[in-house]
Amino acid sequence: MDTKTERELLGGLLQATHLIEKTPTFSKLIPEVRTNIVYCQPNETDPKKVAAINGRITTINGKPKASGKPKIGCSDHMARALIEIKKHRPEIQAGINLRYNKQTTKAIKKTTNTKIGKIDRQKEPTPHKKGEKKSMPWKIKYLHQKYGEIPDIFYETPGLGKEPLYVYIGKDPYTLTKKTIKISKNITKHTHKT
Repeated sequence: MDTKTERELLGGLLQATHLIEKTPTFSKLIPEVRTNIVYCQPNETDPKKVAAINGRITTINGKPKASGKPKIGCSDHMARALIEIKKHRPEIQAGINLRYNKQTTKAIKKTTNTKIGKIDRQKEPTPHKKGEKKSMPWKIKYLHQKYGEIPDIFYETPGLGKEPLYVYIGKDPYTLTKKTIKISKNITKHTHKT
C-alpha cells in the first residue's frame, strides 16, 4: 500500500472519529465489545490491509472516545466482515458496529430507509460455530441468500458468548458516521419523551 492511499484511509477514519467524539449521544450506540469503524481501498481483498481505530471507540464519562488512532491492520472481526461483504457489494468500503437493542432498532427504522437484515445464528452449521474465522463467510453468505443482497444494516441474533450487534455499511466512514449520529440523536429524543 502506498503512502498516499494509507493517508487517505487513516485521514477518513480520523475525520469520522472526531465527529463521533463531538457527539455525546453516540455513546448510546456503543456495545459492550466497543465500536470500531473500518475502511479499505475499493479493490481490497486482504483484511490485514483494512484500516480501523486501534483499540476501538469506548465511552468515558458518558462520552464517546477513541482508545487509539486509526491504524492499518488493527481490526480482525470487522475487517473480515468488510472483506466478505465486498465479495457481494464491491462498492462498500466502510463499516461500523453498533449496540443491538430495541431502542437502536426503533431509531434505525425512524431515521433510515433501508431494510434491516437478520442473521439467525441458530441456523449456523456447528462446524462454523467452533471457529470465528469460519463463521464470518457463513454469516455474509447467509444474508446474501436470504435477502438477495447484503442490506446496509444488519444484525445477528445472540450466540454462545456472542453479543448481538448491528453492522452498518457504506462507501466511506464520514458519511456512515453522519448517518449513525442521526440514529443516536433519535434514541436520545425517544428516551427523553418516555
